Amino acid sequence: MKIKKIAVVGISASGKSVFGRELEEHTGLPLFHMDNLFWRGKWESIPESEYLKEEQKLICKDKWIIEGYVDEKMSGRLELADLVIYLDYPGILCFSRVIWRWLKHRRVSRPELPKEALEELDLSFLWCVLTRSERPGIERALERVDQSKIVRVYSPRALREFMKEKYF
Repeated sequence: MKIKKIAVVGISASGKSVFGRELEEHTGLPLFHMDNLFWRGKWESIPESEYLKEEQKLICKDKWIIEGYVDEKMSGRLELADLVIYLDYPGILCFSRVIWRWLKHRRVSRPELPKEALEELDLSFLWCVLTRSERPGIERALERVDQSKIVRVYSPRALREFMKEKYF
């Protein structure tokens, strides 16, 4: 089976956007960043109903890589994906990436975000990442999916090995 739809999920700062860009390069599939859909201006989220409606338009396309956080309300993209790659990394790694991301993007936004969305250090967000409190929502979303489509990687090294050996 040719893989035409790939979902990349993980907690905040797990590297979904960076990996999504690598996948786009390797596969030629179009990449969609859910952060680009969810955030407007300076960290203003759109209403959930609007977000889900826009996500539905994306997942109806013939080919895609969609990267971003997911929970059970957003599991439609996982169900339609040919492959789900879950970056299930340790909280301390993602925590350090939040700090690095802040250093790099506190004056210039990340490519997948509105230009006004500069990185800020927020203690509650840091704690959320460190304790991986987003993980239960991701796990509930993954429960709704054919488990044979899910590749769970626990480290950047494991992800590199997967890229070499399995698909690309």
